[in-house]
Amino acid sequence: MKYEFISDNGTRFEMDIEADKLMLDVARVAESLRKDKQPRIWMNKRSVKEFLDLTCKQMGCKADKLVHEIRKVDGTVELWLEAFVAMEYLRWANENLANWFAEKLNELINDGTISCD
Repeated sequence: MKYEFISDNGTRFEMDIEADKLMLDVARVAESLRKDKQPRIWMNKRSVKEFLDLTCKQMGCKADKLVHEIRKVDGTVELWLEAFVAMEYLRWANENLANWFAEKLNELINDGTISCD
């Protein structure tokens, strides 16, 4: 099930919720961020690679469970990150967005829905 919502500053979020995971399209979020805060820059940091490796080792999974890149026919790219990985990206890119997203995740977990406010 996909949800799309917009933060107070107009940043677009698109989440995909499946039975076993919650993903965020960070490429969509990054459309409203500065060029130096794009997901590719974050993903290329050594600390992020170490974080993903450690997470996969602890979870017994492969990185493709945490990070999905979808190249569309029109040339655009969707970059979907597992919610807790997306939180790490958002903390790096914009603390306010990370806090806002955390509140929305909390609503989803506690109430089963996300408010439009």
